[in-house]
Amino acid sequence: MEIERAILLRIARGEYVPGQKIPTCEALAVELGANKNTVSKAYRSLAQRGYLLTRAGFGTFIGKRSVRASPDRALDGITGLLALAAQEAKLSGLREPQFRKFIDDVVAQAYGSAGPRIGFIECNRRDATVLSRDLQLAVSHPIEPLLIDAVVQDPRRFLADYSILAVNITHLAAVEAALGPHGGNRGHAEVLGMHIPIDPDSLMQVARLRAGTRVGIVCDLKQTLLSLTGMVDGYNPGLRVAGCLTRERAAIRKLLESSDVLLVTPSAAERMPAADSQVPIVTLAFRPDARSVEKLTALISQRMPVAAPRALYAAAPPSGADRR
Repeated sequence: MEIERAILLRIARGEYVPGQKIPTCEALAVELGANKNTVSKAYRSLAQRGYLLTRAGFGTFIGKRSVRASPDRALDGITGLLALAAQEAKLSGLREPQFRKFIDDVVAQAYGSAGPRIGFIECNRRDATVLSRDLQLAVSHPIEPLLIDAVVQDPRRFLADYSILAVNITHLAAVEAALGPHGGNRGHAEVLGMHIPIDPDSLMQVARLRAGTRVGIVCDLKQTLLSLTGMVDGYNPGLRVAGCLTRERAAIRKLLESSDVLLVTPSAAERMPAADSQVPIVTLAFRPDARSVEKLTALISQRMPVAAPRALYAAAPPSGADRR
């Protein structure tokens, strides 16, 4: 059921679109950390309900038209999804009125009376999902996680389908180059660069390291490595800093041998090679900048349907203390 829900959520978010070929059972099993046979059962169940279409020798595709299910069976699945969403919202610190308003927005979007459709673009699925959830909590409006590779491959679809495309400023230049001069024009999505800095708690760990400590940094992108190196040096100039990318396996092994502590980004932490090293590893957390959140909130307000009562969108975002 969890695997089925994961696939249905990707369909709902637009990550999987009708006619799209999806990963094989083996590939999805690796991605989700599940058993291949369990994924295969989920695929068969979704195919019987019309969500998936399997073609022998070609693969599995998202169905272009869902098979009508009985209301009772449909409600059983919907109840499970809502219970899961409510539990996650509560654990994330979202208050009940905010969650109810969020559900109203999602329903309005699904039935065609919603405010702007918003996507948040990142370079990997993990960061896109986590940061879009943080933004949802902050602005009380649905935010869909998007991958930069998908946007670059089909920019016209994303320009037409979304009202606002928020993107980590690290990837802003690449996204704007792919979308061309249409971003923000009439009938096209507006592109908003967002500052996603390191969470203060992570910065505090860096600031408290003793002078002379050998710090290794591991992340996925070169520009992120340059940014983090400068940040660490700025907050604690007495540290000895070296870094590499996750694809540089030999360099990672050297860092493990020569560092007193390792700083890694969340997506890099998932790809770190297994090692017996006793070097402490600090996974850095990132949070959307308050000013960037304010800009996104203002854009959402500007693009709300005129008939929508403004009081519905006045819920204050949870404070940092509430979220933690």
